[in-house]
Amino acid sequence: MTRMWSTLRYGAAAVLVVGLVASALNSMSAGTFDALEFFSYFTIQCNLIGVAALVCAARFTGRPRPHWVEVLRVSAAVYLVVVVTVFWTMLAPGKEGGTVWTDWIGHLFSGVALVADWVVEGPRERVPWRRIGAVLAYPGVWLAVVLTRGATDGWFPYPFLDPAHGYAAITAVIAAIVAAGVVLCVVLFPLPRWRVLAPVAHHEL
Repeated sequence: MTRMWSTLRYGAAAVLVVGLVASALNSMSAGTFDALEFFSYFTIQCNLIGVAALVCAARFTGRPRPHWVEVLRVSAAVYLVVVVTVFWTMLAPGKEGGTVWTDWIGHLFSGVALVADWVVEGPRERVPWRRIGAVLAYPGVWLAVVLTRGATDGWFPYPFLDPAHGYAAITAVIAAIVAAGVVLCVVLFPLPRWRVLAPVAHHEL
């Protein structure tokens, strides 16, 4: 079971990489690829974080893991569930040309894979609530950078961050997403009690 789960982790990471590469190649073929903008999308960054989390976890399947690996894993799960939810509720309905197979990888499979990984083999002890701040730190930095850029050169990755809507509307959306992130932490942190793989020796976080 342990070896199989390690293989599945590497496989899931490979699927995410394929989706990312295909998305970049599609943009290149359409003549719209810009490396800075491509890697500025929260979805792209979170899928890369998901790849890192799966690969790191695979190396420690059935073995004690460093604290930072557990924080990385739960962070990736939280981020990608937010990505999945925001995409299918706010972005997909108005997407020109409809969804494509890369959307299903980056905006659905990714979230399912990281949550499943967390449930199957979570840390031996529940992640302390104080780690919520660590999980939310990266999205906070991302938002600060994106909003600063939007206010200076007018580029924004998602319609709901368009400065033309006014910062009151943007603040409301951000507050809702942050609240969702906190709720996800509250849900995911205790989930390892239902893990499928046998517990591993693990130091207190």
